[in-house]
Amino acid sequence: MIILLILLIIALLIAGCIWVGFHTSQTKKLVYNYEQQITDLQDLAWRAQMNPHFLNNCLNNINAVIHKLDRDTASSYLTCLSRLMRKILEHSDESKITLAQELDVISHYIKLEKLRFGDDMIITVSVEETLQIDKVCVPPLFIQPFLENAILHGILPKNEAGNIEIRLCTLGPEILCCTITDDGVGRSKLEKPIEAFPTGKRSMGMAITNKRISSFNKRNGKSLPVTVNDLKDNNGLSTGTSIGIQLVLISDNDD
Repeated sequence: MIILLILLIIALLIAGCIWVGFHTSQTKKLVYNYEQQITDLQDLAWRAQMNPHFLNNCLNNINAVIHKLDRDTASSYLTCLSRLMRKILEHSDESKITLAQELDVISHYIKLEKLRFGDDMIITVSVEETLQIDKVCVPPLFIQPFLENAILHGILPKNEAGNIEIRLCTLGPEILCCTITDDGVGRSKLEKPIEAFPTGKRSMGMAITNKRISSFNKRNGKSLPVTVNDLKDNNGLSTGTSIGIQLVLISDNDD
C-alpha cells in the first residue's frame, strides 16, 4: 500500500512537472509571438516615417531642376522617380525583401542622382560573386539613406567630382556586410558631424534606418553594429567616410 502511495505521488509529481513545463513553453512561445508582432508594427511605423522623408527630398530635387528651366531633365527625373516609388510601394508591406530587389531599387535611385549631378558623381556597386542576391533577404530600403547622406554631406561639399562605392560581401556564414565608402570632405569638415546613430533633422532617414536595421537583426537573433569610419591619409587629413552595415545573413526560405 505504501509502495502504491509512493508511486502515485511520484506519478503526480511527474505529471505536474510535465504540465508546468508545457505551459511554460506555451507561455514563452506566446510572448515570442507577441514580441514579433510588436517588432513588425514598429518596422512598419519606421518605414512610414522614412518614405515621406525620402519622397520630400526627391521632390525638392525636382523643384530645383524645374527652377533651372531644364524641362527635359525634370521630365526624366519625374519618370525615374515614378518607377522608383512604384518599386518602393511594392515592398511597403514587407519586413524583408531579397537583396536583388534592394539593389534594383538602389539602381533607380542612382539614376535619379546621376540625372541631377551628371558625371561629376561616380557611384559603383560591387557584390561578392558567391552571394546569392536572389535568395538573401534584407530590410527594404536599408542602403538608400546612407547613400543619400554620402552624397549630401560627403561629395557635394567638395565642389568637385566625387566617388562612392557600395560593396556587399559576407563575413563568415552568418553575416552580410554592406559598406558605403565616399571620398568626400569627411565628418571633420562638417559643422555638425554625422554620428553612427544620428538624431538631427537632416539625418532623419539614417536614424530611422538604424532602428530598422537593429530591429531586423534582433528579430533574427543577433545584435550587430552600424559603424562610421573616418578615412585619413598619411598626413592625417580627411579622405572621406566609410559606413559599415552588418545584417544577419538569412535566405527567403529561413522562415
